This record gives sequence, C-alpha cells and structure tokens, in this order.
Amino acid sequence: MEREKQSDHQQRLDNFLQAVEAAQKLQDDIMKYGLEAAYLYCEDVDGDWL
Repeated sequence: MEREKQSDHQQRLDNFLQAVEAAQKLQDDIMKYGLEAAYLYCEDVDGDWL
C-alpha cells in the first residue's frame, strides 16, 4: 500500500513537472516568436474557427 502511494505521488509529480516544462517552453516561444508562436501550437490558426 505504501509503495502504491509513493508511486502515485511520483507519477503526479512527474506530470506536474512536465506541465511546468511545457508552460516554460510556451513562454519562451512567445518571447522568441511573438504572436507567430500560435502557429507552433495551434492547427488552422488562419481558418474559420469563429
């Protein structure tokens, strides 16, 4: 039981760290490319999505 808790905590921590890294990459790309960064993260940016 204790091992499962530790594994669950480690998995949650890993997921959190991946989310933080993704957010940092997004922020870096926005700083580097400005609004053009949207093309890196969204498909069909110029499409009729409204």
